Amino acid sequence: MANWEELPQVIRGLIVRRLATEDFLAVRRVCTSWRTAAAKETFNAKSRAPWLMIYTYSRIAKFCSPSTGSTYPVQLPRYHGQTMSTPGWILVSRGPSEYRIVNPLSCISIELPALEKLHGDIHHIHKIALSSSPSLSRSYAVMISYGRSQGFAFLRSGDDAWTAVNDATHLPWSNVIRLVYYDGLFVALDEQSRIMTLNERKSRMESRLVLGLDCYADGDPYLVECSGSLLVAWKIWGEKYGGYVKEIRAFKVDLEKGTEEEIKSLGNASIFLNGNASFSVEFNAESCLPGIKPNSVYYPDYEDDQMKSYGMEDGKFETYIDETSSCLFDATSNCLYYDATNRRRIYEAKWFQPDF
Repeated sequence: MANWEELPQVIRGLIVRRLATEDFLAVRRVCTSWRTAAAKETFNAKSRAPWLMIYTYSRIAKFCSPSTGSTYPVQLPRYHGQTMSTPGWILVSRGPSEYRIVNPLSCISIELPALEKLHGDIHHIHKIALSSSPSLSRSYAVMISYGRSQGFAFLRSGDDAWTAVNDATHLPWSNVIRLVYYDGLFVALDEQSRIMTLNERKSRMESRLVLGLDCYADGDPYLVECSGSLLVAWKIWGEKYGGYVKEIRAFKVDLEKGTEEEIKSLGNASIFLNGNASFSVEFNAESCLPGIKPNSVYYPDYEDDQMKSYGMEDGKFETYIDETSSCLFDATSNCLYYDATNRRRIYEAKWFQPDF
């Protein structure tokens, strides 16, 4: 039998493109020559890519393939100080103000410049957003909110230092709760329900609009792109700040006009809410995600310690369950990945889009 290295490149390519998703990822992680043979272009990642639910502390991830409907558990490497960011990367720290972004599937990491160069004292990154995947493009930008006063800074690939960003003119300071990249712009949402965008040329935030609902009194808002539009999805509280969710409302935002319009349907799409990595999935005739329905919103319910969904059409809440639930969700399970010291699994669970 010939060694892998002795096989012609074209033969190796034919082999890897027929692998199952988990085997394809395993091949790419062996070494450089194997990763070259398992080039992303040889794998139909767009149609076969799994949607990943990652557990930040127990490191248990559940892959769901939209083309086959299959699911399987995977245990990922441990990273310290994780913050999710779309598309498919996480922010990790190795010490005070020392950060890098990591692709948890390929284990590729990119070191970020030291934060001390911004103001000289120790800082903490609160939110992060990427303009594009570093796996797919060498030209990308990173934006962060950081520090006790939550200032802004951005970085273009290849830069060796952060560029500080000034606050929006005539606006009082407020904590940033969401930061995303949409349609060529970095977009931030603060606790005063204000949406701002970055003007890179002026290195300044610019105010776009103030939302009609209140972050303190009405609910918890999330920024998410869905079907080409920027949405604000609100988890509306039933009684008090941070209490149970009584409904979810969605508003389409027009950044140019500075307006918002409530929508009652997501069409063939579903939304997955995370603190800083919310995303949407559009369904077609070939899509098959176990237990996932279109026109729904999926989110972690911290009151009940469960993953739940909300149907936009009927307003019905459901607990998310699939064939891996007994292994990944049951705190009394004897499954291989059960960690007796971490009983509140759902509290740590986050939806995550993988990046090849």
